[in-house]
Amino acid sequence: MRYIVISSFYLFIFSVCASLTGANLNAALADDSLDGRSFSVELTETGKNEATMDELIFKDGTFLSTGCEKYGFTPSQYESKSKAGVVMFKSTLTSGKEGKTEWEGAVTGDGISGTMFWTKEGQEPVIYSYKGAIKK
Repeated sequence: MRYIVISSFYLFIFSVCASLTGANLNAALADDSLDGRSFSVELTETGKNEATMDELIFKDGTFLSTGCEKYGFTPSQYESKSKAGVVMFKSTLTSGKEGKTEWEGAVTGDGISGTMFWTKEGQEPVIYSYKGAIKK
C-alpha cells in the first residue's frame, strides 16, 4: 500500500511538472513570435544624417521591409528568440537585381532597433541602423 501511495504521489508531481513545462514552453514560443506586428522605423545609413522612413512587417513567419520591397526584395523567413522580455530576430531578404539585406534587431515592448547590412555584388556593403515603434 505504501508503494502505491508513493508511486501515486510521484506520478502526480510528474504530471504537474510536465503540464507546467508544456505551458511554459508554449508561452516561450508565443513570446518569440513577432507575427502580426508592424513597426514604423527611421533607417539611417552609417555616416549620414538623413533618415528614411520604412515599415517592417512580421507576418506568417516572414519578415518584410516595405522600403526594400520597391527594389525587388521579397518577404523571407525570420528567426527569433526571447530573453528577459527582449525578442531578438534576424532575417535575410534577397532581390534578383539588388543583392541581399541582412536584418538583425531587438524588440522591447513597443520599440524596435537594429542594424541592416545591404550587400550587392561589385559594391561595398552599406550599413544602416534603424529605430522605431510598433505601428498602431
